[in-house]
Amino acid sequence: MTSLVSPRTLLTAATTAIVASTALTPIPALASPPTYRVVDLGTLSGGAGAATAMNDRGDIVGWSTVASGARHAVRWRNGVLTDLGVLPGDTDSAAVDVNEFGDVAITSYGSDYVTRAVLWRDGRLIDLGTLGGENSEAIGINDRGQVLGTSEPAGEMPHRFLWRNGVFTDLGLQYFYEFTADVNNRGDVVGGFNVPPQDYPCTCVGGLLRDGVFTQIGSSALGINNRGQVVGEANGHAFRWQNGRLTDLGTLGGSRSWATAINDRGVVLGLSSLSLPNEEWHPFLWRDGVLTDLTDRGVRVNDSIEDINIQGRLVGGREGRPLLFR
Repeated sequence: MTSLVSPRTLLTAATTAIVASTALTPIPALASPPTYRVVDLGTLSGGAGAATAMNDRGDIVGWSTVASGARHAVRWRNGVLTDLGVLPGDTDSAAVDVNEFGDVAITSYGSDYVTRAVLWRDGRLIDLGTLGGENSEAIGINDRGQVLGTSEPAGEMPHRFLWRNGVFTDLGLQYFYEFTADVNNRGDVVGGFNVPPQDYPCTCVGGLLRDGVFTQIGSSALGINNRGQVVGEANGHAFRWQNGRLTDLGTLGGSRSWATAINDRGVVLGLSSLSLPNEEWHPFLWRDGVLTDLTDRGVRVNDSIEDINIQGRLVGGREGRPLLFR
């Protein structure tokens, strides 16, 4: 008798195999960054929008204005734009991340300034609730269905959390000078402590927040891939952290740079200043020790580049329009 297996089960098995293999086997890097072709993804009403994240299957999420002027979370898939909506009674929403199953992490905003972390799955919005207070906010989602976010318990400051299948894992207090940035498929969470004049990175491994995993003072962790490679900014320069080693990614000639995302091939996305006199900021890709100025590859100086997938495609925005760079 032939047994039927759901597509989600098959994808779970495939994803598990990929994650296991990426942890053990180096993935070949892409060829030299191409000259990108820019695609305007379109919006719901012809107004403004932005793309904020993309998965390796090509799903893109972000937000778009609707006819009323409100912002709604959206998904672009195979040229089709889908309004993911808002929670009942809320006015606005924005999608912040999407996993390989197409599950989308969203924050929904009410007119009373109350925010809720939301999971969009199979056409349905799921209010994740809170840790006891009024508000929650989504930050990311991984292929295990864990939603990363923040929420305050009743009467307390916000805590970091991981949510999965209706269960919250409280990762501890997030002080007003801290931020949480990204999560990978192993549940590792990265972020930092904004304590002027120095920032301190932190990471959460195995569901337990551990400060001081990075020893470099004056740094922030902004992205992590499924191989455990972490990127961010350390003492003014973009860095990649791997197995206890911090690599300075350099700059495009100026004094400052920072890395914002890394794909599972180890290709890093970031921003760097140019040399004096104007120190203009340009987006870059870093691969195998080489920085490539993306303005030499079809990206404009003022484009906002938010994410990179394993094919090296980029998403972001330009003058209020959501863009795919492929």
